[in-house]
Amino acid sequence: MKKILTIILTCLLTVSLSFSQEYQEVLREIFLDAEFFLMDESYVDAMLEYKKLYDRGYENNANINYRMGMCYLNIPGEKEKSIPYLEKAVQNTTAKYQEGIFKETQSPYDAWLYLGNAYRINNELDKAVQAYQQFQKLLDDPKSEMSKYTTQQITSCNNARAAMDNPVYYVRENLGEMINTEFSDFNPIVSTNEDILVFMTSLRFYDAVKYARKENGKWTEPVNITPEIQSDGDQYANCLSKDGMELYLNKEDNFNSDIYYSVYRDGRWDKSEPLNKNINTRYWESHGAVSPDGKYLFFASNRKGGFGEMDIYVSQKDELGEWGVPVNLGPAINTELNEDNPFLSQDGKILYFASQGHYNIGGYDIFYSEQMADGTWSKPINLGYPINTTDDDLFFFPVGNGKYGYQALFADDNYGSRDVYRFQLFESEAEYHRTLEQLKEGVTEVIPEEELVEEVEEVVEEVMEEVEEEEVQEVVPEPEVKIFYLRAIFFAFDDYSLTSQAKTKLNNLADIMKSIPELHILIIGHTDAIGSDNYNMELSKKRANSAVEYLKTRGISSDRMQIKAMGEASHIAINNNADGSDNPDGRKLNRRVEFKVVRPDLPNVKIEPIPVPDNLKIK
Repeated sequence: MKKILTIILTCLLTVSLSFSQEYQEVLREIFLDAEFFLMDESYVDAMLEYKKLYDRGYENNANINYRMGMCYLNIPGEKEKSIPYLEKAVQNTTAKYQEGIFKETQSPYDAWLYLGNAYRINNELDKAVQAYQQFQKLLDDPKSEMSKYTTQQITSCNNARAAMDNPVYYVRENLGEMINTEFSDFNPIVSTNEDILVFMTSLRFYDAVKYARKENGKWTEPVNITPEIQSDGDQYANCLSKDGMELYLNKEDNFNSDIYYSVYRDGRWDKSEPLNKNINTRYWESHGAVSPDGKYLFFASNRKGGFGEMDIYVSQKDELGEWGVPVNLGPAINTELNEDNPFLSQDGKILYFASQGHYNIGGYDIFYSEQMADGTWSKPINLGYPINTTDDDLFFFPVGNGKYGYQALFADDNYGSRDVYRFQLFESEAEYHRTLEQLKEGVTEVIPEEELVEEVEEVVEEVMEEVEEEEVQEVVPEPEVKIFYLRAIFFAFDDYSLTSQAKTKLNNLADIMKSIPELHILIIGHTDAIGSDNYNMELSKKRANSAVEYLKTRGISSDRMQIKAMGEASHIAINNNADGSDNPDGRKLNRRVEFKVVRPDLPNVKIEPIPVPDNLKIK
């Protein structure tokens, strides 16, 4: 009997070991698939594979957490999700990290650098600096290129604080549901008169090039011109000629990028063709922009002889219409880091470009530089916060010499993950507030400040002529009152965690409350209509509490804040269409936290209205 039991136990143990080995082999295959996707820069696919391991007992494995954090850091719109994974990863780091090895349970020192980037992108600047400093302590060579890069990131965090304290004034307008879709819409470029628009849309299996025209002040339905230019979904809009009849793109894969162009004739776009060998090389040419007169092409390349990895070059068109040998724009524009995505102003005298260097507030920022009379370029100026953020800001298309511009953004009230916006920038706070008042009064065309000044001067001259015989009393202008706006924040479905955009708004609210110590506010949580009344009431309370807890971390005392949970009782947009079907765009606006003034009643503290499109308004 004992022999029989021994045999049975041995068989069971053998089967168990065999099954365990097979299971480990399955997990190893999942890991190798994830590593392949990561190497291929297919970050979403890689993250899904790593998540399979994470959910199968690897939630405390520093290497898996490190890899998942890397993936999220490279997925636009989801970068803040990297933080909890990287926080786990840095708890177990090693100098002897073995990349691509399934049995590796630790993470490299680089995890601290990535965690610093994640904190910076999420505007947690103090934590970012601490992570960067920890990474530098672990480096063998404090004078290495990696150490220099980390020092640059610390400087960027300090610059970001100053930029956030002095934001630029602007008004932005979503181009609407005719242009923006449920997907990601990006890289907007327009003709000089803004009647032609080309942009990109990330469809399920490829990135599409779309084309729209403006008729009677409204955009027509965009046409997918990807088949016309014969793109395989790997060509990206760069620039339009002044009249909108020539389109420049870059065609890229994992190994190379070249600049192409297409011409619009007979109602359609030609097949795109590559530029000559002066422009396209075996190196990476990422973005081309032609000057308004069509004589110069500015583009980015990592060819040899530059100041950093990616530099900006300019090529002049010769008498035969061919692009000549390009010239590097020099150290005034190019740095030891990367420069990319050049654009020219309407008069061709101002260069807009993205850079990781110069006076930077994090990642890539948008800069502009003016060409001097001798052909040299002035010191680049950062376009400012919040046009530039602590994340990568790469693509800004200027209009009207930079008074206006187009950019794609992640925002809580978007139609998709990224939407295309048109911006109007202001040189002063007074001009900004005057414009807001004009917009509230229904003025659709805002008069630029310099034109307004000219009109005022003309009126003054007329009045002076009428009263030249009379004594004119000096009028002392009233001091300008700064207006503070309390802005609502928005949430993902069935979630009460704060997005990076929400934290930015809360940072601004904290600054307002610090500058007005007597200000007390009411924080009101809301939900959409999905879920039971009790569940939604609790969820709206959690959303309000999330705002309170964050404001407390910014130094605001809890006794200055009250909360109120509304559940789904106070919608500002429809949750369902007339036929009873779901309306996710309306529900997105209802998932919010609003702020009201409890005391005192201050004329310069106002609630910014939430814009609700007409088709989503409650009838």
